Amino acid sequence: MTDSFLYFGYACALNPSLVEFRVNSPIEILGKGELKHYCLKFNRKNPNGSARANLSYADNDYTLGLLYKISRNKFEQLANTEPEYTLTQFDILTANGVVSAYAFICHHCEDGIVPDKKYIDSFVEYARLQHFTESYINKVLAGLPKGAI
Repeated sequence: MTDSFLYFGYACALNPSLVEFRVNSPIEILGKGELKHYCLKFNRKNPNGSARANLSYADNDYTLGLLYKISRNKFEQLANTEPEYTLTQFDILTANGVVSAYAFICHHCEDGIVPDKKYIDSFVEYARLQHFTESYINKVLAGLPKGAI
């Protein structure tokens, strides 16, 4: 058994400092990855009624994210940082081929809910810092309910 696992972070997890904070341990950034057949949606309802990011199956779509290498003994700690989400294994396309990594997904979704502006602004900021294309960022933003931004 390996002493680490790969985590595919998207949305607010594009911020490596946040991921390190969640596991209270150093992490290694392996680079960008692409999850095919899933789009980034904001359809997980927060207790305050606002929306959080989530993966949603979409045959002809994709989600970009960062791949992190994290110590295996931090798996449960990371899993507990996102109540209602499940760490699920996916195949992630990287510059070096396909790897298996865990990503958060929630199956309790609602349409028509809107994320806080600060949450969206944070996603855009970190997507740009990771050099994601403006076309990808705009694709994600276009999926928001009308009037969200």
